[in-house]
Amino acid sequence: MDLRRLEVFCKLMQTRSFSKTGRELELTQPTVSGHIKTLEQQIGLQLFDRHRRLVRPTSAAMVLYEYAQRILDLTSEAGFALERFRGRISGDLKLGGSTIPGTYILPNVIGRFHRVYRDTRIRLALGDTNQICEQVANGDLELGVVGAAGSKPDLTYEPIVEDEMVLVVPPGHPWAETGRTVKIKELTTAPFVIREEGSGTRTAALKALAQKNAQLDELNIVAEMGSTEAVRQAVKADLGVSIISWVAAADDIKSGLLAMAKVKGLDLRRQFYLVTNPKRTRSPVCGAFLEFMKAEGRPKASLSKEAK
Repeated sequence: MDLRRLEVFCKLMQTRSFSKTGRELELTQPTVSGHIKTLEQQIGLQLFDRHRRLVRPTSAAMVLYEYAQRILDLTSEAGFALERFRGRISGDLKLGGSTIPGTYILPNVIGRFHRVYRDTRIRLALGDTNQICEQVANGDLELGVVGAAGSKPDLTYEPIVEDEMVLVVPPGHPWAETGRTVKIKELTTAPFVIREEGSGTRTAALKALAQKNAQLDELNIVAEMGSTEAVRQAVKADLGVSIISWVAAADDIKSGLLAMAKVKGLDLRRQFYLVTNPKRTRSPVCGAFLEFMKAEGRPKASLSKEAK
């Protein structure tokens, strides 16, 4: 079987769309259709049922898909082994990061990595934790760094660095007074700005509150935001208070645009995780990046001693 046709077939199994498959593989839709038709003729079985815009795999396609993935993985593995034999690390790495690691941590690590491995190119995709894990699971990304583990149980999650979240308030807020400690129950009295569902920051904050018997429905939520940047701007505009990562808030706190308040008895530490798919073969670039990040690229994300 032609490897290119198997690649097109596997991508169509993942996207269930001829047009999307064409866009992702940089092929025209007729070319995608031609590859699938030729493959069906070669094996003498229909692989997809087509109903208008819907593409549904047949039972034969489900059988072939498992073998096609293994064939493509072995092909990649052979290429990777030859690259290692040459003593050269080159190529692309599709890396994903949820909002905090993707915005505030990974760009610095990528820069230092590239200075060591000049022949590599890293494509960094940003999304919430659930989106990054989904893309690692379906093979669109080789590696992700996210703020919560377990959204896809078939993936591998490895703690890489500890993050610390903080309660941020507008500078003129009563909780911004020096030495002021906020009680957990007081959090329910203030307008609260929160990240969207699927965000690792939201998951970690609600988990910390739940451990102290404070639930989401007790908070006076006035807005849900799709990014940490939007949350920061909303708090600075006096829309409400919020819990976000220290690395995201640090510059605003130091410049006086935001204030940090302590919450009595609330543990706001969490882990960032490296997430990989154990069923997929790692490229040499991915392997090198993992080793680099664990050995010398491990970032600092906790609250500074000065701020405490």
